[in-house]
Amino acid sequence: MGQAVQTISILMSSPTMNQPDFKLVDDNQSMKLMAKQVSNESIVALDLEANGMHRYPERVCLIQLAIPNNIYIIDPLSNIDMSPICDIVENSNIEKIMHAVSYDVRCLKREWGIKINNLFDPAIAASFLGIKKTGLASVIEEILGIKIDKSKKLQRSDWTVRPLSSKSLIYAANDVAHLINLGLELKERLKVIGRYDWVQEEFQRQVTATFKSMNPGIDLFAVKGGGRVDMSKIPVLRSLSKLRIKYAVLHDKPLYKIFTDKTLVELSNADPSVALNCKGLGIFAFAPLNNELLNAIHRGLQSPPFYVPSKSRPPLMQPDQKKRLELLKFWRINMGAELNIDPSLVWPAPSLERIAMDTTLIKNEINSSEVRRWQVKAFLKNLSVFIQDNGLNR
Repeated sequence: MGQAVQTISILMSSPTMNQPDFKLVDDNQSMKLMAKQVSNESIVALDLEANGMHRYPERVCLIQLAIPNNIYIIDPLSNIDMSPICDIVENSNIEKIMHAVSYDVRCLKREWGIKINNLFDPAIAASFLGIKKTGLASVIEEILGIKIDKSKKLQRSDWTVRPLSSKSLIYAANDVAHLINLGLELKERLKVIGRYDWVQEEFQRQVTATFKSMNPGIDLFAVKGGGRVDMSKIPVLRSLSKLRIKYAVLHDKPLYKIFTDKTLVELSNADPSVALNCKGLGIFAFAPLNNELLNAIHRGLQSPPFYVPSKSRPPLMQPDQKKRLELLKFWRINMGAELNIDPSLVWPAPSLERIAMDTTLIKNEINSSEVRRWQVKAFLKNLSVFIQDNGLNR
């Protein structure tokens, strides 16, 4: 692989392999001291823990930050000034190593309105090296030969609860303890095989991605099964969603603990006279909340119709187009096997479907939002030759 990558030691007072030492940042003074030290670094590791499985609305409860020789665990719930963290996240001169970052992108945008600049995501990097298991523990073990504890119990715990146990804090610290060394090693391997530019574009797409609202009070089809609600009952679904959110906020519980999406859909479609017979009503099965539930249903029934724009569907493929698509998928599978990467990374499926419909449109795909610049540079010529050699352009 060439010259070995220099590893950076993250050592504090007396850490062990799976028990890294750390500094807790839970007041403005410790935040200032941390920010002063981090501001001189060119690379940091970041992770966060949120409470969406246990509370509503979801909040970021912990941020873990590692630099060479120090790990910090920042407590956003301790009423401290978070602007130094925001500055670090947005500072393009500091590279952020963050694993499987899409969830973190949403959380940071929602909580503080910030965007990650200068990202390196080991999960994405690993996939471009042909590593099949891209979970943090798996990648660290395969690349660095280190085993870390990824307890499902701790992973799913309620990070709102204070004080945090020592096990929880060690678990959180472990999430960033090896990220810098992991990122350096992955980066070197990608450069050796000429794929570093590929992942950089993928990182940028991650941090600039726009996410549709998952608030069931706004985007009703964020409700799983919402598409099965009768069109005339969509206002009922909306009214019940607002009721669910009201009580989720009131009791600080996730939406599914008020009632599940399945119950929400059943209630929306049900005749009001039998609505209280639905399963899973919880506290709404009894007075006085059963009356509030019925009132929400009646409000929905009396509301104006809710217009849901229909989705445009591509035309059905003809037999020759289906055959063409199968050959294009065969090309993608072979390219993936040759490069030891998942075929989905080679070329986007929606683009292949459009090419299968009309191969003369292949040049248009260069400007498609799904097709990456690195894919065009690496594969467009090969794809064009494949189409020509196999007579797919006739």
